[in-house]
Amino acid sequence: MAKMGRYVAGRLVQGLVTMLIVTSIIFILFEAMPGDPLDKFRANPATTEADMARLERLYGLDQPLHVRYFRFMGNMFTFNFGDSYSKGAPVSDLIVQKAPRTLALFGTGAILSYILGVAIGSYIAWRRGGIAEGSIITSSLFFYNMPSFWIGLIMIWVFSYYWQLFPLGGFTGMEETVAQFGITGTESYAGLLDFLWHMALPLFVEVLIGIAGVILLMRTSLLEVMREDYILTAKAKGLTERKVRIKHANRNAYLPIVTSLTLTMASVLGGAVIFEQVFSYPGMGLLYLEALYNQDTFLSGAILFILSLLVIIANLIADLLYGFLDPRVRM
Repeated sequence: MAKMGRYVAGRLVQGLVTMLIVTSIIFILFEAMPGDPLDKFRANPATTEADMARLERLYGLDQPLHVRYFRFMGNMFTFNFGDSYSKGAPVSDLIVQKAPRTLALFGTGAILSYILGVAIGSYIAWRRGGIAEGSIITSSLFFYNMPSFWIGLIMIWVFSYYWQLFPLGGFTGMEETVAQFGITGTESYAGLLDFLWHMALPLFVEVLIGIAGVILLMRTSLLEVMREDYILTAKAKGLTERKVRIKHANRNAYLPIVTSLTLTMASVLGGAVIFEQVFSYPGMGLLYLEALYNQDTFLSGAILFILSLLVIIANLIADLLYGFLDPRVRM
């Protein structure tokens, strides 16, 4: 237990230091961007010098660089994100409004991808040489190497434009859902149905792409584990194939899967921006893209900070799982 405690404490300190460095980089990147968020006000002929001075004081842009840095760091770590330049609303309210959609889409997609991918990858690893293995590997390699935006556009053309089974855009109002399903819109389940209908197609595409990599990784990892001496020893002892697979082989094969899951969390921002732009899905990724276009540093900086924090927490959880699955990591 003492070793495990030191291991956890060390990982927590590393996570805190990493978060400090990442937050500093976020501040430097936005400071290095050309122009500033008040350029659109300067371009307005009706804006006076007094108005600009007031806005600079309001957003702290009249302060020296080091003052802005420490204020930015303090605001980030206390979750005091201020107001959005472009939206005219508190940043926290905008994030609370958009985050559930992104978390629902990518959280559900990741869970389904890894549950199904681990199960299918494990199955074809233990049933090598059959038609199922060849078909699944071929399909997985195809979808794994296809750009996500290309598959997304193809799916939109087939299922949304040609067959009209799903909406072309995201959350434009209940009228489209009411017309599609023949409901009045006053039913208690109408809002949930609207949400699920708009999320179904991007979720399907995400799982289709995500599951391919998990299948290939789980199969490769399990095949390597199955060659180890302790697997042969377990079989020689007369243990059933099910016990060998579950208690001996799969547990060690999960280690690369944990790493892959962590990397998946790390790519949430890029995936969210691509997916949400292709499907017009109004979540955190699309909100971040709009904030960048408008040089809204408070909003885009807060989104980057939150996503970075989630990635570091995901890495910490992965390290703890590593320590649990493989005691050698704690030494």
